[in-house]
Amino acid sequence: MSMRHDHHRPGTTLVELLLFLAFFAVVGGTVVSILFATSDQRARQQTIASVERTGLQALQALRWRIEHAERVLDPQRGFSGSVLALQMASEANDPLIIAVDSGSLIFVLHESKKTLTFEGMIVSHFVVRNLSPSEDRPNVLLSFDLAEAYPLPSSPVLEYAQHFEMAVSLLPKDAPVGNACGCALPACIAGIYQWQVCSDEECVPAVMTFPCS
Repeated sequence: MSMRHDHHRPGTTLVELLLFLAFFAVVGGTVVSILFATSDQRARQQTIASVERTGLQALQALRWRIEHAERVLDPQRGFSGSVLALQMASEANDPLIIAVDSGSLIFVLHESKKTLTFEGMIVSHFVVRNLSPSEDRPNVLLSFDLAEAYPLPSSPVLEYAQHFEMAVSLLPKDAPVGNACGCALPACIAGIYQWQVCSDEECVPAVMTFPCS
């Protein structure tokens, strides 16, 4: 004769199920928040590093060229402007012009333009101050803001901006040899920056121009 034992095994109640779902929602929300915060921080740090690296590289590239210029053409001594124009010894590199064009930091050698900042970065408040104590001791101060936008998983697009500034003393030779043609000084005329270049011993207007103020 066999005996049968029935054991009562209660199932999951509705209250227990609701508690489990609530606990899961809290834990899941916390994990998601941590992931978003980590992604946000990573995006911001990458943008900060990118802006700092680009700004410093631009300053380094400009410093060498400015130091090897012969004299400051624009702005005049004691004045400030939104464009820096320098006389170079080599006809192929004369003049050197540093400015902002369509939000990008550029420099122009003769009529060859090079962009120093990357797409997606915006340069603003570019100011050049001619601090030369005398004509034979040229010195300039450049400053600008560089900004880059970055999207965040948890919020709208933000922007990181940093200010850059650099003072540079030119190291001119005793007898400047640039601008053998005697071209007119570069200038902002009717909102357009214009300059002349020496070609076949004659001064001709540069084909390239850009807006100025």
